[in-house]
Amino acid sequence: RGLLTGIVQGFSITGIGFLSYPFIKAWIPKFENDLSLEIRIDDLLPGQSKTVRWLGRNLFVLRRTQEELGILDQAEPELKDPNSKESKQPAFALHQFRSFRPELFVVYNNCTHLGCEVSREKAKFKCPCHQSDYDGAGRVSTEAVAPTNLEVPEYQFISGNRIRLVVSEV
Repeated sequence: RGLLTGIVQGFSITGIGFLSYPFIKAWIPKFENDLSLEIRIDDLLPGQSKTVRWLGRNLFVLRRTQEELGILDQAEPELKDPNSKESKQPAFALHQFRSFRPELFVVYNNCTHLGCEVSREKAKFKCPCHQSDYDGAGRVSTEAVAPTNLEVPEYQFISGNRIRLVVSEV
C-alpha cells in the first residue's frame, strides 16, 4: 500500500510539473528578443521626414535643411530647458541640435504634457491639444504647457544610410 501511494504521488508531482511548465516559462523574461529597429535614411532629402512606429509609439525621422540648422545655431529663444538637462534623451544629444548628427533628427512625436502627437510645422513642432510649441530640436518654449522637451530615443548609426533604434538602459 505504501509503495502504491508513493508511485501515485510521483506521477502526480510529475504531471503538475509538466502542466505548470508553460506558465512558469511565460513569466520568465526573454532576453534574446531583439527590440531594436533598423531605419533606412538614404531616401530622406533635406527638409523631408518620415514617421516610424516603434515600441508602440511614433517617431519622426527628419533630415534638416541648412536653414533649419542655422536657426538652431543662433541665439536661443525663450526655452524652458535650452540645454535639455531635465529632458529624457541619450548623452549624445546634450547640445542645441539634440541629435547624433546635426542634420538628422530622431524624436518621439508625443507631447510631454499629455502625450498627444505633435505635428511638424516648418522648422518647429506644435501640439494640437494645448498648443505647446517646440523648436526644431524639440525644445519646449517657456509659454507652453508641456513641462519638458520632446523625448529623443537611443539610436546608433550602423552605416552611412541606416540607423538602429535601441532600447535605452535607463
